[in-house]
Amino acid sequence: MSQLRALRIRLGLADVGTLFDLDDGRVYFQFDDEYALDPQRANLSVLLSGGTEEQVRAQLIKPPDHVRFGGGKRRLPVFFRNLLPEGVLRKQLIADAGIDVDDEMSLLSYCGEDLPGDVWALPEKLDDARMRRLLTQGHDSFEYSSDQLPTPQAVSLSGVQPKVDLVQAAGGRYVMRSSTASGGAHFIAKLPASDYQGLPEVEHTSLLLAAAAGVRVCQAQLQPLSAIADKLPFTLRDDARNFLLVRRFDRDAPTPTGRLHMEDFAQALGLSPEDKYQGDYASIGLVLLEVSPDGAADVLELLRRVKVNELLGNYDAHTKNFSLLYGLDGKARLSPAYDIVAYGAYIDGQGHGLRFLPGQTGKRVLTPSIVRQLANIWELPEIGMTAVLRDTVDRAMRTWPGMIMDSALSQAQKTRLIAHLDDHPDAHAWRRRNKLT
Repeated sequence: MSQLRALRIRLGLADVGTLFDLDDGRVYFQFDDEYALDPQRANLSVLLSGGTEEQVRAQLIKPPDHVRFGGGKRRLPVFFRNLLPEGVLRKQLIADAGIDVDDEMSLLSYCGEDLPGDVWALPEKLDDARMRRLLTQGHDSFEYSSDQLPTPQAVSLSGVQPKVDLVQAAGGRYVMRSSTASGGAHFIAKLPASDYQGLPEVEHTSLLLAAAAGVRVCQAQLQPLSAIADKLPFTLRDDARNFLLVRRFDRDAPTPTGRLHMEDFAQALGLSPEDKYQGDYASIGLVLLEVSPDGAADVLELLRRVKVNELLGNYDAHTKNFSLLYGLDGKARLSPAYDIVAYGAYIDGQGHGLRFLPGQTGKRVLTPSIVRQLANIWELPEIGMTAVLRDTVDRAMRTWPGMIMDSALSQAQKTRLIAHLDDHPDAHAWRRRNKLT
């Protein structure tokens, strides 16, 4: 007898399909016929949005393997794996829920009411007809005789830095988000990390510098840990350090659920979380050009962020650090920038975590040759791309040194970050153009 657990997947208030696992470790996703046949359906992922309506419908009725199957070993299909928390938060939630470390179905269920964006994963009780259809349609190896197991019932936040999900209640007080919390603005509290001294200050400064260079960034501010002391582990309650308070741009929206759908580019490119460095900027740009109504502008914004990461020494940017945010019109656009960290304040290095081009080897900086190749791939005017990059460098060189010196960084971090900027080839070129050398 096969035993299964099932989760009802919703996008906002709309039913999308059923995610179910079997006791042999296989996990499958099946779209509802009603969703697949509805031409007005909300889009779950850009992976399934290309072509004509007939082609999209065919993909939903018979999804490709990477969409419907997790590959065994209790792994979820890639789209859903990328909704799961990472790092310290993942370990904490697994411990709180008392589930096995490799039981991704239980972890998704545990976080299913507060996933990134507007996806919901709720326990589903299947009737016999639905169970029969899921188990036998196109999969003759499944046993018809079956039994359903329950799923457990937290918040899922991406990234490895310690985080707390907060809601600002009346009077400005911060409370933990819960399934019963209503009203108030939603925030993520990024806590200090033992590996990097002053990480909240460095990330806050990085976001301010990125904004000064023309990047659209998320809203963030530094707050003392004492403001949320009662929400913290005992060891942090008397800590005098700061945390970074980040406003969630996928929450507090004028929608029935108060949320906006989003997906990161690991999801959009069909990459598993452990392969988040395997994407490339050329592919990200092609997705933006295909799905965004502001495609060309979004690609230029992407290019600006790439240059900012380079000037800051953000060597770690990967596909989960870039996302699509679906607006009230249902269209996907490049989300505000987040997770920008100037690792150049800590360590020496150069280049990017992601390749620029498919098949590229080694860490590269954004040279004129690479810009030309990207322009050809994206079919955008190279002169316009170069103008955005020059504008980014010009803004950085004119504003960053003073902002860095006035920031909350340590003196050693200020010195290292300014040195990283000054040593960049674009800084040398800027000084020559402005006759400062």
